[in-house]
Amino acid sequence: MEVWIGADSSGHDLDHARRVFTMGVRLADRKVADVDIVGAAALTHDIHRSMGADGEYVHPNESLSAVKSVLEATSFPDEKLPSVVHCVEVHEEYEFEGDENPAETMEARIVQDADNLDAMGAVGIARNFAFTGVVGNRLWAPDAEENSGLGHFTDKLLHLKAEMNTDEAREIAEERHQFLEEFSDRFKREWQGKL
Repeated sequence: MEVWIGADSSGHDLDHARRVFTMGVRLADRKVADVDIVGAAALTHDIHRSMGADGEYVHPNESLSAVKSVLEATSFPDEKLPSVVHCVEVHEEYEFEGDENPAETMEARIVQDADNLDAMGAVGIARNFAFTGVVGNRLWAPDAEENSGLGHFTDKLLHLKAEMNTDEAREIAEERHQFLEEFSDRFKREWQGKL
């Protein structure tokens, strides 16, 4: 797996997969969900990020055969493979973008929550600006409708609190969301020379 995502510098690296794993297992334990499924999906959910050429976005659906191959090369139980594939397939569907949440299992909902939580708070902010640099966007474009690091807060990050599926994730997201808002406000004040 490190072959695919080990050298990533956009915030979708193996460290991110490990954090999603840790949070996913924590949430799975509280929800009595299948930890094997959540853990395997967490570790493989972003393989699709390494498949595009020159930063081209590739949908998670395009990585499902690679996810299967990775897990089939281990002693992972065959009967759990379809559930892992479902988690990976739906982990990037967002209601705020007009998608219905297609997560059909508690495990898929937990992987969504764990992945979204890693996009919030201090680590989420660092990942956001790492991604901003990798794709060549500006830190902020206050007078333009172009992509920017701070613009991604409005485009996505500040919507994530409402996307949480479990009570445990909603509780964690509340504090991380507040930190995003505080950072955004301070960033704008500093940008304008007010601090």
